Amino acid sequence: MSQKLAPSIRISFPLLALILQCTIIVLFIFFADYSKDSPRKYTATYPVLQDVNTMVFVGFGFLATFLKRYGRSGIAFTLLLAAFALQWATILEGLLFDFEDSKIRISLSSIIHADFSAVSALVSMGAVLGNTSPVQLLLMTIVEVTCFTVNKWLLKFLLEVDRKTSGMYLHLFGAVFGLIVSQVLHRPGLQNGHEKEGSFQISDLFSMIGTIFLWMFWPSFNAALLDTDQDKAVFNTYYALAASTVAAFAISSHIHKEGKIDMSHIRSATLAGGVAVGLSAPLIPSAYIAMIIGLITGVLCTLGFKYLKAMFQLYLGVHDTCGVLYTHALPGVIGGIVYIILLSISDDLQRKMLHTEYWQTAMFITMAMSILTGLITGFILKLNIWKQPPDLKCYDDQAYWQFPHLATII
Repeated sequence: MSQKLAPSIRISFPLLALILQCTIIVLFIFFADYSKDSPRKYTATYPVLQDVNTMVFVGFGFLATFLKRYGRSGIAFTLLLAAFALQWATILEGLLFDFEDSKIRISLSSIIHADFSAVSALVSMGAVLGNTSPVQLLLMTIVEVTCFTVNKWLLKFLLEVDRKTSGMYLHLFGAVFGLIVSQVLHRPGLQNGHEKEGSFQISDLFSMIGTIFLWMFWPSFNAALLDTDQDKAVFNTYYALAASTVAAFAISSHIHKEGKIDMSHIRSATLAGGVAVGLSAPLIPSAYIAMIIGLITGVLCTLGFKYLKAMFQLYLGVHDTCGVLYTHALPGVIGGIVYIILLSISDDLQRKMLHTEYWQTAMFITMAMSILTGLITGFILKLNIWKQPPDLKCYDDQAYWQFPHLATII
């Protein structure tokens, strides 16, 4: 087949998608049932679910539209992967955590947990966006959601870590998993960049819509699974986001020789503060501490995006399309360090010793799991049968989408 044409997915993609969907339906028939939530709990939880859904489908969807020739794929593949991931995660979460009387009990809380797993998969997708086929993305989502859920189960089984903290380390797992997959799928033809990988003014604007939606609803995301101190988590997340936003604008302007602001820095580093306080948001005692965390994270992530992205691609073969290393992985590590520091100054000595040691171990297990499973997944996806696009058709909607005749001519 000519390397100028993307391999056809007419058979492989519909076949894989329908087989997976039918398999999930069968599993729901035999194992899933609704739990009996009280009306009061439903009323309290449903708005939180919708906030998280807005982040997943609108925020991450529009965020992925920054590529000038890949906007359709960015937003639509986000919808596809999130829709599949939340169903598959419901099954896995139910089997490992909500299995009662031989049934998976579906509740609003379990759906929120599934949404969190979907977010982890979307973070991984960001690392390989544009240079993978829909078939590869679906397969990666299956494995990533499975491994992320198993990682949560391991942390609970080995360390008694409450799975409600999963939202706090999903960024680290998803980013590292995606970056390792990207490294394994490294192609010399993309070593020095790609002409279609940049953005247009309109694609940057659409991407900023996603950033703004994520910014608005991130406080709900950090507080969604908490039983106590939800208000404190919301307040601290807002202030951390605000400080990281100011830092991102300031540093982006400073590092440009003419003082101009780079939109790629803004759409990524402005969110870093929300990631960094994710675990510790309910523990931070004062707003100024959240601001300091957001400020530091915004500075580091903007600098990392500017100076480290090209180095990772050149020397390590890690092509990070969306910059998940700086939006999710680095802030996730900073968040873990902040959490350990807050515990170390806690007045509760027993809690301090127990949780500090457990979180250090949890971070190590999460990193090890994401690296190992990312390597395995990368080698699986590297097989030619999964229809990876050739270099010339990367970051191009025309490889997978039908365009109106006039648009095609233009």
